[in-house]
Amino acid sequence: MAVWPLIYNFALDSNALTYLGIMKKLLLLLLLAAALPSAVRAQAGADEALGDSCMELRDTFHALEYYRKALAADSTAELTRKIADCLYLRAEYARCTETMLAAAGPDGDSLDMKRLYEMFDSYRRLDDARQQVAWGEAILRRCPLDGETTAAVAAIYSTDSAYTPRKALELTGRYLATDSTCIPVLRQHADALFLTKDFTAAAADYLKLAALGDSTFNTAYSLGMCYMQDSAYAEAIPWLSLAARKSGMKHWGCIYRLGTAFVETGNAMGGAALLNMAYNLMQPDNRSVYLVKRAEGDAYYKNGSYDAAIYAWETALKAYPMSLATIFNIAQAHGLLNHKAKEKEYYEMFLKLAEGVEKPTDELKKWIRQAEGKTSAPAGGR
Repeated sequence: MAVWPLIYNFALDSNALTYLGIMKKLLLLLLLAAALPSAVRAQAGADEALGDSCMELRDTFHALEYYRKALAADSTAELTRKIADCLYLRAEYARCTETMLAAAGPDGDSLDMKRLYEMFDSYRRLDDARQQVAWGEAILRRCPLDGETTAAVAAIYSTDSAYTPRKALELTGRYLATDSTCIPVLRQHADALFLTKDFTAAAADYLKLAALGDSTFNTAYSLGMCYMQDSAYAEAIPWLSLAARKSGMKHWGCIYRLGTAFVETGNAMGGAALLNMAYNLMQPDNRSVYLVKRAEGDAYYKNGSYDAAIYAWETALKAYPMSLATIFNIAQAHGLLNHKAKEKEYYEMFLKLAEGVEKPTDELKKWIRQAEGKTSAPAGGR
C-alpha cells in the first residue's frame, strides 16, 4: 500500500477542517457585528421611552438624562428636538434655541407647530426681536390666521427701530381682511395707525375695539389722544375720563391731557384742578431724589468737581432738609472753593440742626467740633 497518497489525503482533510473552523468563527463574528447595532438601537429606544415617560410627569431633569444617553448611542434629529423641548421647559432658552436649530431644517421646516412656538417664545424671552420676528413669520407662513402671533410680530414692527409701523399696518391689514374682529390684531392695527399719525383712522379702530368689549386703559387713553390730536376736545373728555379712572387717577399724562381738554372746552377751573393733580403726580419720590442726588454729589466731590457737588447736594437737601451729613458736606465743599461766607452759613445751619440730636455719635461730635472751629473765624470771601 502506497504511503504518500494517504499522507496527502490526511493533509487535505486537516486543511479543510481548519478552513471550516475559521469560516465558522468569521460567520459568528459577522452575526455578532450585525446584532450589535440592533442591540444598541434597542437600548437607545428604551432610554428614549424612559425620557418620554419622564416628560409626561414634567420631570425634565431625568428626561434630559435619558435623552442624552439615547442620543449618545443613536443620534437622531427627533432626539435632539426632544432635548430642546426639555431645555425650553427648564427656561434654558439660549441652549434650547441652539439645540433646536441643529435639527430644525431650512426655515424650521422640520419642526412641528409646538416647536416653532417654542423657538418664537424663547427668542421673545431672550429679547432678540430679529429672531422672534423670523420665527413668527415662519409660524404665519403655516398659520396665516394665528391672531396672537400676528399681533406679537406687528408689535415688534411698530416699536423696534429695525422695522416701521407701516410694516405692522401691512401685516395686520392682511389679517383683518379675513377676520376683522380679532381684538389683539385690531389693537395693533390701531396702534400702527396712531404711530403713523393717521389719528382719524386710528380713532375708528379704537371705537371698534371698545364696541367689541376691549375697554382697557390703553384703548380709552389712545382714543382720547386721537381726539386731542384732531382738536376734538369734547369727544376726548369721556374717553380720557374713563382712562383716568382705570389708572386709579395715577397716570399724570392722562390727567394732564384731560385737564387740557377741560380748559379747551371752557371749564377752566376744572382743568386747573386736574393740571395741578398731574403736576403733583409728576413729582418724584423725595427719598429717591435725596439718595440719587446725594450719591451724585459724592461722586463729583471725589473727582474734585466741587461746584457740581454743591449743586447736586443742594438738590438732595431740598428733598430731605434734615440731612446733617449733606449740610456738612456742602459747607466743606464751599471751604475748598474758598467761599468763606457760604462755608460759614452752612456750618451754622449744621450746628443749629445738630443741637436737636439728643445722643450724638462720635462721628457727629467730631463734625460739630470742626464746624465750631470754622464759625468762630470771621467770615470773608464770597
